[in-house]
Amino acid sequence: MLIRAFVLPAIAATALFSASAHAALDANQTFQQFNAVVLGNIDSTSHLHGRAWVGGNVTGGEYVHRPLPASDYAGLTVQGNIANAKVLAQGAVINGNSANTNVNGGSTAILGNAANGHLNGPAYVAGTTSNINFNGGQLATPNSQLNTNIAAASSTDFYSVLSNASDSLKSLDDNSSVAWTSQKATFTATADSTGLAVFNLSDADALAIFGLGEFDFILNGATTVVINSGLKDIDISANFLGGSAQQIAGNVIWNFYNAETVDLGRQFGGSILAVDATLTNWADIEGNVYVNNLVQRGQIHQYAFTGDIPVTAVPEPSSYAMFLLGLGLLGFAARRRA
Repeated sequence: MLIRAFVLPAIAATALFSASAHAALDANQTFQQFNAVVLGNIDSTSHLHGRAWVGGNVTGGEYVHRPLPASDYAGLTVQGNIANAKVLAQGAVINGNSANTNVNGGSTAILGNAANGHLNGPAYVAGTTSNINFNGGQLATPNSQLNTNIAAASSTDFYSVLSNASDSLKSLDDNSSVAWTSQKATFTATADSTGLAVFNLSDADALAIFGLGEFDFILNGATTVVINSGLKDIDISANFLGGSAQQIAGNVIWNFYNAETVDLGRQFGGSILAVDATLTNWADIEGNVYVNNLVQRGQIHQYAFTGDIPVTAVPEPSSYAMFLLGLGLLGFAARRRA
């Protein structure tokens, strides 16, 4: 009986370690599952087509216009409050209050108060309700889907994951080149054996290139393309030639690792990684966004990320401790058995 008493906690400890490591997403999983991760607030007058996680508040906007990749996360997760918004599918988890907001499909959990709106799928509201139409039924406790969504909502430290990814990408060696004239910049990729192409732009080159009117891309079979820039204030209104905004949407990452503001005046292609920046888009983005704050004035279209971010995930210290605890208990049980 002593052996069993020590072995079961050890197995439980290692199982908990595995579950915790699985629950926290890495950079590639984040890019694959989310159309947007906004660490602060969203102020939107437009549509964000895919899954979104928001660390602050959401004001306005429509969310989840397209089928989503598999995930434990709801279609929209908001850690703060939400107002004057609409979620079309895949449900929502709102940790704060909801006002004048509708969820047309999927299960919804509002952990604060809810006022003025309709919830068309099964819905749980922990706080008070006022003028809420529970068209899909009001739940006394969260259902199994919501329990999964709620647990996922805080399982990943997105700032750490994305900051680590940005730091790793900016340290990559340059292997590709940009040529430009007075009007057009041409990005010509040279992929390494893994399909990775890297453009490291100096501040002077980035200032010149980002101010041009046309961008052209020759990827030469590169499957992951990283464009690094250390500028603090980025303003791009280039025309992506030949439909290239859509063509590069799934495998190009613009890593604006020092940016504080990113302003996009025309249709833009590729994922934007700028964890300390406020992004303002005045036209559509073909790709995903991972930023501090989002002022959305054009649509953000979901594209499955097909590249491979070269970042090594490091387990959190707590996970290491649990893993070592499990190993230690297993070793102790083995000694008792002997």
